[in-house]
Amino acid sequence: MSSGSTMRKISLRNISAHKVRLFLTVLAVVLGTSFVSGAMMFTNALSSTFDEAISSSFDGVDVVVTPSSDSSLSGVPVETVDSLRNDDRINNVNINASQSVVLADSDSKAIQATGGSSLSIFYSPDDSVAAAPDLVEGNVPSGTEEVVASQAGAEANGIGVGDSILVVDSSGRFNVTVTGLVAPEIDSDQALNLRMDEAGYLERYTDGVTVPGLTLSAAEGTTPQELVDALSSELGADYSVETGEALVEEATSMIREALSFVQYFLVAFGLIALLVGTFIIANTFSMIVAQRMREFALLRALGTSPGQLTRSVVLEAIIVGIFGSALGVLGGMGLVWAISAVLNSMGMPMGSSVGITPSVVIISLVLGTVVTVVSAWAPARRAGEVKPVEAMRNMESTTVRSMMGRTITGGIILALGIILAVAGAMMNDSSTATRSILVGFGALFVIVGTFFFSAALSMPVVGGLGRIIGAPFGSIGRLAATNSKRNPRRTATTAFALTLGIALVTAIGMLSATMKDAVSDMMEQQYTADYILQGPTNANITMPKDAVNDVREAEGVADVVMVNMNMASVDGQYSYGQMGQNLTFTADGDVSQVISTESVNGSLDLTNPGVIATQAFADQNGWAVGDSLELGAMGQSVGEIELIGTFTGNDAIGQMVVSEASLADTPLADQSVPQLMLVKGEDGIDKEQLRTNLEEAVADYIVISVKSAQEFAGETAAMIDIMMNILYALLALSVIVAIIGIINTLALNVIERRQEIGMLRAVGMKRGQIRTMITLESVQIAIYGAVIGIAIGLGLGWAFVTVMSGEGLDASVSVPWGQVALMLVGSAVVGVIAALWPATKASRTPPLDAITD
Repeated sequence: MSSGSTMRKISLRNISAHKVRLFLTVLAVVLGTSFVSGAMMFTNALSSTFDEAISSSFDGVDVVVTPSSDSSLSGVPVETVDSLRNDDRINNVNINASQSVVLADSDSKAIQATGGSSLSIFYSPDDSVAAAPDLVEGNVPSGTEEVVASQAGAEANGIGVGDSILVVDSSGRFNVTVTGLVAPEIDSDQALNLRMDEAGYLERYTDGVTVPGLTLSAAEGTTPQELVDALSSELGADYSVETGEALVEEATSMIREALSFVQYFLVAFGLIALLVGTFIIANTFSMIVAQRMREFALLRALGTSPGQLTRSVVLEAIIVGIFGSALGVLGGMGLVWAISAVLNSMGMPMGSSVGITPSVVIISLVLGTVVTVVSAWAPARRAGEVKPVEAMRNMESTTVRSMMGRTITGGIILALGIILAVAGAMMNDSSTATRSILVGFGALFVIVGTFFFSAALSMPVVGGLGRIIGAPFGSIGRLAATNSKRNPRRTATTAFALTLGIALVTAIGMLSATMKDAVSDMMEQQYTADYILQGPTNANITMPKDAVNDVREAEGVADVVMVNMNMASVDGQYSYGQMGQNLTFTADGDVSQVISTESVNGSLDLTNPGVIATQAFADQNGWAVGDSLELGAMGQSVGEIELIGTFTGNDAIGQMVVSEASLADTPLADQSVPQLMLVKGEDGIDKEQLRTNLEEAVADYIVISVKSAQEFAGETAAMIDIMMNILYALLALSVIVAIIGIINTLALNVIERRQEIGMLRAVGMKRGQIRTMITLESVQIAIYGAVIGIAIGLGLGWAFVTVMSGEGLDASVSVPWGQVALMLVGSAVVGVIAALWPATKASRTPPLDAITD
């Protein structure tokens, strides 16, 4: 039999003989790969669900007609619609339009449809291009005051045929009567969607001249492509004419692109968990190799070469990696199944697919196996370097002297990382990108340097922590402190898994605290309005435009400024530009009455035509008060506008604001989307009475809320908390992996120290004292990891927040001390929890059996 075959047998027997200690290593691989594979499968499942929904909604649509992106048309002219309906090559023409709405019952109580509500056009089966919903009850609607409702949503909200519903949208509010219920192919009880007949919809939601777009079905004998070619030629360059199939492909492609961000985001956290897992895996294999030195020495004495020993340990790592990764794929499937079940119960149905593909399986298996092998490589090499005689000695191999090279290397890398991070934070004259890159490399070097340097650092720090924590426990506490610092490499590697997770949580906590303080300061200091009125923050509609008139008539109101967003440009400039979307703020009142400003030059009264800008923005574009500037719409000039004022000390409503009066008689008229109403009360009016008056004025609009500047700031800060909580939840995975690492190390430590523990039991130490000792060791390691993690997180958080201050995060760095204290306490709890099983196992060690081992 070949030596290679013999070593393979030994490796396989080793795995089967030590199931418990390798189970924890497998679990670390499973957690990381399950999150990575689950993220990829979940986005695949989401994409499949959207693909199915889009395909079904465009089933039967042969051609789609819309204005081209280069056209000056705001929609398809009604004359074109009539012309197409008289074309013999076309069977049916439907207007493709939908309006997001908020609904309320006859008592003006909002209908809580978590899936949202919309109002679109109802077409009968004979007139419909796509698959028409079945009319299951009642009659078809007619005019602007009748609708049919989706059956599942109506039944869930107690709505029936003949009921009256209040509809609120961005244009205003009106009442409709439900004349029937329809059952579309995709129907959810979490959404209540309405449909109105075409004439009523056009009267309510269009200007009567154009419609948003059209869907067409080809007549028998005409193929969709033939119809596309003919209409493209006849309608000209102002129109985009595509087949329904091409539109489905385009829409699904956009969804996949959007979902790819979700996938990258989730995979990133899965990789963080895998990174943390590498330290655990490396630690586990290091301890297993240390425990098997006698075995390796015997094999070397029998003629096994160093390479064979190394390859045998690598083979064990490959088997563990493949097995753990395979279980991780199954775990990812379970994760997707659980998320899908939750979404289904919430009325957001997922498709039948769990998103598993060959690429997901292959990537997960390869990634998990490679990480495991890389983690085990150093221990495997140490196994191969064993000398038969030296390995027979029963002694700790780690000494202070042996760590000198590691410590010096770590110190240099750590110092370089600190220099880069500080340089990135302090280079105020450099670009944000350059500073971010420096801080990023600094963070990488700090983490790597800490990993190498931590072993030497752990001896004085863990020893000091051990004396403090163990003081109440007397000799048991002192013994635990001695044990914790006896093998600094192991202590440092075990703690580092927790260090990495805590560092990320701390840095994100600093960013969150600083963002919330910045928002609160801006809101409270830059608004002088008594109240801020806002539409729903979780819907696709804004406050109705008509509401401003009711607010102005409310008792006690002195000034009202409605702040909107519009596609207008001034000299080619916009107030806001992000992700390819350019928009400009507009207003219709005296801005100086509702915001705090400094150094006003000219007037900020936007009741009359004109534009105002911050002084910095005006200087940047070479503008001066009194200049006549070009007013643009969709890339075309539509007139002139005068810069009537500049100001400093405020960016609450953007760097440029255009008067609504300037947009009259332009294509931009009536295109503004309301964002906020800023209300200033009359002198001497009681603020609570003013709030009551405002709430009564907007009560019928359902969607408008009245907030003070402090409340508005608090709500914005709460949204930041929600975003950060998602990050914390994902980072919790790395902390869970770190906890498993501590359990893993302690359990193997107990196995390795079986003889020592047996001696302690033989000289009279009780089981409870053994448990206390192991628990104290665990707590010391956990707190040490947390302390180092907090220090790294605070430093890198400061550098990152300082760099971000150049991108509008204008606030002093805030440290979430409460969160820091909670993490320290939490790490102690983690230490206790992690020690439960190993401590119990250690306390049950039979003294005589252990001594004879």
